[in-house]
Amino acid sequence: MVETGNLYRDNVSRLIGWGHWFVFFNILLAMAVSSRYLLVAGWPATPLGTGYMLVSWVGHFAFLTFFTYLLTLFPLTFLVPRLKAVQFLGAIIATAALTLLLVDTQVFSLFKFHLNPTVWRLLLDQAQAEEASGWGWLFVWVPLLFLFELWLAAWLWRWSQRRRRSLALPLALPLLVSFFLTHSVHIWADAVVYAPITNQKANFPLSYPMTAKSFLIKQGLLDADQYRQLSQQAADLPQRRLNYPLRPLSVAAPERTPNMLLVVVDGLRADQLDAFTMPNLDRFANRHLRFDDHLSAGNQPHAALFSLFYSLPAHYRQDAELEGMAPVLIDELQRQDYRFGLFASGGLDMSLYRDAIFSTLRNQSFPPAPAGAEGDRQAVARFGSWLAQQDGERPWFSFVYLDALNALEVPAGTQGPFQPSLERLNPAQAYRSEQREALFNRYRNAVFYTDQLLGQLLALAQRSDSRDTLIVVTSGHGMEFNDNANNIWGFGSAYSPYQLHVPLVIGWPGRVQPTRFGHPTSQLDLVPTLMQEVLGVQSPMRSYSTGQSLFDGDPHRWRLASDEEEYVIYQQDEITLFNRRGDVQLLQASDYRVKPDANPELSLLLQVMNELNRFQGK
Repeated sequence: MVETGNLYRDNVSRLIGWGHWFVFFNILLAMAVSSRYLLVAGWPATPLGTGYMLVSWVGHFAFLTFFTYLLTLFPLTFLVPRLKAVQFLGAIIATAALTLLLVDTQVFSLFKFHLNPTVWRLLLDQAQAEEASGWGWLFVWVPLLFLFELWLAAWLWRWSQRRRRSLALPLALPLLVSFFLTHSVHIWADAVVYAPITNQKANFPLSYPMTAKSFLIKQGLLDADQYRQLSQQAADLPQRRLNYPLRPLSVAAPERTPNMLLVVVDGLRADQLDAFTMPNLDRFANRHLRFDDHLSAGNQPHAALFSLFYSLPAHYRQDAELEGMAPVLIDELQRQDYRFGLFASGGLDMSLYRDAIFSTLRNQSFPPAPAGAEGDRQAVARFGSWLAQQDGERPWFSFVYLDALNALEVPAGTQGPFQPSLERLNPAQAYRSEQREALFNRYRNAVFYTDQLLGQLLALAQRSDSRDTLIVVTSGHGMEFNDNANNIWGFGSAYSPYQLHVPLVIGWPGRVQPTRFGHPTSQLDLVPTLMQEVLGVQSPMRSYSTGQSLFDGDPHRWRLASDEEEYVIYQQDEITLFNRRGDVQLLQASDYRVKPDANPELSLLLQVMNELNRFQGK
């Protein structure tokens, strides 16, 4: 029976007083455990950001602990007003909450996101599959913590009964002030887009700091246009620093190096490289080196080009642009006295080229240039004119970028061999399934026209010269036309094989035997291969690259593609897709559909997260 009357009220009152002290000391324990977040997340660059981080740490975990008490132990105090029972239940609840917090700190240190249902399922599956290997610390932590909580509960009861002067207000006030400061300061920071504070919102679990943009705009306290402008400026700034390369390179430069021509036909997917659609490139591929299982490292132009030149995941792109850091390939070519000829359809006047890839080149201009089919034609023509001026005394490096395939563009009046072909494109209108054949034929006609330009380009590059020329032809990404009947079109819309599987053909002086390679390769592998095999770099590839040699035939390797927010891991027949929020999916490579009742490997995610963070500055 539940007690009633004065005895019941006295018991409840004393238990509530004890509960407040129990909460306070568990707040201190939660802060001790959660201090790991401060070390893992890294300190902000400004004093105000650092101060906010400390205040929010105190306020957030004080609130979480007190809120847990209100939802659990506080109502139980009224239902079961027995000292031993409430102390026992309090020890169980505190032990469970602190254990969850400790597990989350471990997850955050490994993945940089917090526990969610998918990650929790992965942890449980690993524990079952490995017979609790790696979980042994729980069998020590949980019993010890539970015994400590029982002791703390009993000691606090004795201590609180002897107190005559209340310390509740002096101790609670700083915690309340910290909580309200956390949210009020974040409202200000969000309104003025102060990144050192707003970037901290994912540091702690269950953290949802307040915002009030709509209210402030409605009250006339915040200008909407000014806020949008500040948001755009903040979006262009990186949140990390780039530590690249990890150490200075060791180089034994060869006496004579070849010319290098890198041709990127953006939008070209691998299955178009055949004798009918691309006769010129197919003929060239059959005489040289062809990599049949080659993946891009991005599904859109900027991400793919960055990873191609830097051999790094694309989430470092903004760091490289902000710091004006060129790829080690470009820097080494300059050290070895290469001349540069750069020809891009659409021009080179964009931040990726100007502020990153070619930022350290001397005496280079980036004039505007047309895009599309006409831009491709002009880029090839300009390359020919530039090549005619080279004397062979110094090696040269040339980059030719063709982008007509991205817009499915063919020259006006050109009738391609693949019919029926869609005559007009409306960029504002979504593609429909009934258009698929005509749209795909238009794409193939654009590929056929691009192949004619490649024939001219390859003929120019292979002209007789006193110096050999290494020729690389590849693509930044592929194109998709609802191939799996899942309404995915174009590029940048999925990490499916149609958008990532691209051709790689290399005409390599000295490797005269035609060879087709069937092992998995990646665009991340091109730079380390050239650095080691051509330029004489002796440093380990891992010091400047996330790739490996193109000629390392490991059939079981995993390959990475990404942009700033999403990452994908390709294995033999599985695709693991995850993002910075911790959402994880396992898909089938055959049709890019979710695999039912399947979970990614935790060990694989750990490897990939380590690779993603290896070049992050401190």
